[in-house]
Amino acid sequence: MNILLISGSQRDCSKSLAVAQYLKINILEEMTGSGSSILNLADYSFLLDHYGACRDEGQLAKEKDQVLAQLYACDAVIIIAPEWGGMIPPALINLLLLSANGSANGLPLGHKPAFAIGISASGGGSYPISLLKGYSGKNSHLVWLPLHAIIQNVDEFLSEKYSPDLHESNNSRFNQIQSRIQVGIKSLAIYAKQMAPIRAELVALSKVHPFGQ
Repeated sequence: MNILLISGSQRDCSKSLAVAQYLKINILEEMTGSGSSILNLADYSFLLDHYGACRDEGQLAKEKDQVLAQLYACDAVIIIAPEWGGMIPPALINLLLLSANGSANGLPLGHKPAFAIGISASGGGSYPISLLKGYSGKNSHLVWLPLHAIIQNVDEFLSEKYSPDLHESNNSRFNQIQSRIQVGIKSLAIYAKQMAPIRAELVALSKVHPFGQ
């Protein structure tokens, strides 16, 4: 099983990427039978140019194929979305547009479970969850878990020891978030395992009406 962590920031050395690496090391590498990989949107500048592009067509096509290959290869996704002024970054919006049937020559995320994580440098982080769950499933046909997590004060979170056991005496609010993320990712793996045998049949039905209603 391959769980794809999508770092939703288009900035180099972003906190979104740091969170993806943190989760890969502390949670996903400890989960027996679950592999993981990271798609860092900062590595693909074409996502900002793809619609109305004025760049080299060959380079655009190459980067698009690389991104779509990662989406098709995964069994589930964790989308880590930073809050930029109450919005999500343009590259992440374009990635979701790219995953639609017409752009992707299929549905690379169709009927794959998704877990949303919003992050904020301060006390925000809720708007990315609302935006993602409110519209991103329409054309991608991904399936959001009812669970999600919000990481506030992300620098402090990243410096906190990974200890999600809620029964420990030194438990902090960051440990609470660690526990929520751990439960969410373990649930994601269960969803992915159970949905795998029926995905192809569901995707075939989705292609009949790929753009919702």
